[in-house]
Amino acid sequence: MLSKRNVTILIIALVVVWIGSLVISRIMVPDKNPPRRYAGVLLGDGADKILKRVCFNCHSNETNWPWYTSLPVISVLISSDVSEARQHLNFSDWESIPEDKRIFYLKMVFNEIEHDEMPPFIYKLGHPEAKIASNELKILKDKASFLGISFSPKNKAD
Repeated sequence: MLSKRNVTILIIALVVVWIGSLVISRIMVPDKNPPRRYAGVLLGDGADKILKRVCFNCHSNETNWPWYTSLPVISVLISSDVSEARQHLNFSDWESIPEDKRIFYLKMVFNEIEHDEMPPFIYKLGHPEAKIASNELKILKDKASFLGISFSPKNKAD
């Protein structure tokens, strides 16, 4: 059984660790949503709504930060994931991306959606709204083909 002194030391240690992790997370987590926002059109109304719902929470400066993202360790992990996603593709910077690179990025996005690599499985567990229904995938494919972008055929061995 723990003595009163040991319980007090344990509580003080937990408080110190909690405060330390809170301070570290405040230092390590940058501005969560920089001011630049997406303002243009990617593919058109229906497809843009799908992409915004499915992709923008990580791949734009319009991230919705739930309450648990302010918890010390979790904030660092999620902020790191969002920062990495924005480095790969940030739709808030879409207007500054050259046209040929936009096509490349859209092909990449469509390929990852088609192969169920994006959004990641773990993300879809906590965000059921990010799942793409088959009719929504058809809308994306139709818009992509209109722009001359094709989806890669899904590998049947997967």
